[in-house]
Amino acid sequence: MEFEKNTLLFGADPTPRIVAIELGETGTVKIYRREANGSTTIDVEPFHPFIWCDSDVVDLGIESEKLESSLKYGWLVTVDSWKELIALRNGLKSAGRDFFGFTDPVQHYLTATGRTLFKDLPFEQLKRMQLEVLSVESAVAGVDDPSRSDHIMSIALSDNTGWEDLLVVDPNNVEESEHETLKRLTNLIKERDPDVIEGHDLFRFDLPYLVARARKAKTKLDWGRSDGFLRSRPSRLQIAEKTIDYPKFTIGGRHFVDTFLLAQFYDIGMRSLAGFERTDVARHFDLCDSEQISALTGKELQRAYLENSEAFRQRALCGVREARALSELLSASYFIQAQIFPYNYQEIIVRGNATRINALFLREYFRQRHSIPELPMVRAFEGGYADIFFTGVAHNVWHCDVASLYPSIMLKFDCFLGDLEA
Repeated sequence: MEFEKNTLLFGADPTPRIVAIELGETGTVKIYRREANGSTTIDVEPFHPFIWCDSDVVDLGIESEKLESSLKYGWLVTVDSWKELIALRNGLKSAGRDFFGFTDPVQHYLTATGRTLFKDLPFEQLKRMQLEVLSVESAVAGVDDPSRSDHIMSIALSDNTGWEDLLVVDPNNVEESEHETLKRLTNLIKERDPDVIEGHDLFRFDLPYLVARARKAKTKLDWGRSDGFLRSRPSRLQIAEKTIDYPKFTIGGRHFVDTFLLAQFYDIGMRSLAGFERTDVARHFDLCDSEQISALTGKELQRAYLENSEAFRQRALCGVREARALSELLSASYFIQAQIFPYNYQEIIVRGNATRINALFLREYFRQRHSIPELPMVRAFEGGYADIFFTGVAHNVWHCDVASLYPSIMLKFDCFLGDLEA
């Protein structure tokens, strides 16, 4: 059997070249597919979300399907819309019933159908747009007007075809120019129609800042493929010893990929990055065309903007070029994983290994109409022991890792799997 034909890994439905899925009108989803000629088609299909229950719910006036075997959640309840599912969950909670279900409509659809994203689609045919915002942080003494501080200087755009554009706000007419720049940005996103919008620190800076400026300028950021608006919610990501709080943004029919997060995941194993700013990561991978231009920031950058110099334009475009190169380098493995796991592309990046594998099991349980086991009880687990045998300041420390000690222990005490089995 060809590896890609393994239905346990890649799902039972071979529908190719799906690039995005979004919730449609009541009881439907929209499926976006990439045709061989590069165009994107839209199919509208019925959507039947579901939950697993631990007992028959006929006494609540709800029809359910008895599943195979006798594991904890042995009854499947299917409804005709996402709104009905929310009402069902609330009703079951009020009735004190035990149930299990997904909170993401895309995971519902992919699990139920056995489909995944990007089957038979080369990474090069994914439409990827890069975005970087440069903003005025504060007025430049003697040059800028303090009353005009805090506004967009430029929005640089590029995509994986080599196309580039730079939208620059006129410093002499900030209010009107910023409004027009934001409208032009939205029009370009619709015109170029990317599957993915990429950037470095998208979630923590670019997107929140654009939303704030659009609100002030009274213009809409309706970037969705069906004219949907940017949505966000607070999110937290644990990466080894680091906890990263950020607003998670979503938009209908497209994905966001933040190379700041990709760099964090890369460094878990390598521990070789000097920092996580775009310039640090680009320098590490030798992606900078000009370090002097790449690192142009602060007052020097603002002076270049006010002088309308070529250095400013080069710095603005340098940001999206480096983001594009970083994403090509670090996101391709997640692109492959999106062909396996029943998640949206941007969700694949932030899901842990255990969660992804669990999703494969649940998809196969669903396909076989088999009951699913009870969630394991949370139990205490004694971790590794670390100590330092003096007090005071440690000098000349080359590296200190307080979270990932297991490889060090294995090497120190020569403890490997073969020894344990023996």
